[in-house]
Amino acid sequence: MKNGSVIKSKKTGIIGGTFNPIHIGHLILAENAYDNLKLDKVIFMPTGCSYLKDQSQILKANERLELINAAISGNDHFVSSDYEIRKSGNTYTAETLTELNELYPEQEFYFIIGEDSIYNIESWYKPDRIFDNCILVVAPRNHEPDEKLIQIVKKLTYKYNASISILDTPDIDISSSMIRERISNGKSIKYYVPDKALNLIVSKRYYIDV
Repeated sequence: MKNGSVIKSKKTGIIGGTFNPIHIGHLILAENAYDNLKLDKVIFMPTGCSYLKDQSQILKANERLELINAAISGNDHFVSSDYEIRKSGNTYTAETLTELNELYPEQEFYFIIGEDSIYNIESWYKPDRIFDNCILVVAPRNHEPDEKLIQIVKKLTYKYNASISILDTPDIDISSSMIRERISNGKSIKYYVPDKALNLIVSKRYYIDV
């Protein structure tokens, strides 16, 4: 694909979110996207200040980034980015993707989301710019896309001239909120998060008072 006269020669996945904390569901999703879509790399990009979430129970950005780096260490096609957490004020996916396309015109960006997000993506800030600046990759909730997902993909593709790919990936029923609740209740989170990230959570007593 081309952006003006620039040939897009690199395929870069982006998985965003608060990662509060990162868990194996994120990693399995990213690995399946890398493999199935033949990506060159997947970037884990934590949000700085999300206008969609209450900030009171979210770890500081540098702490969430530290957990990400611990979790992805040893995988040479996973990288992290502090692009959004370096910004002041709210961060918006539309702005981030627009800026990244301007900075790296040779890269085709694949923005990876879960199925739940596609149903409210039109309420996000400037959704048209999101679709203009990436191929949207959607992970089905129950592994196989159902009729509801197929219909919303058709609608958005037509309305925004969007490129949307439904990813073949298993549904891992783990959430960051579940992990925080387990920690606050004194339950084990072993195997829910990679060992290196788990060690940080334990040693620094993250989420104890959530």
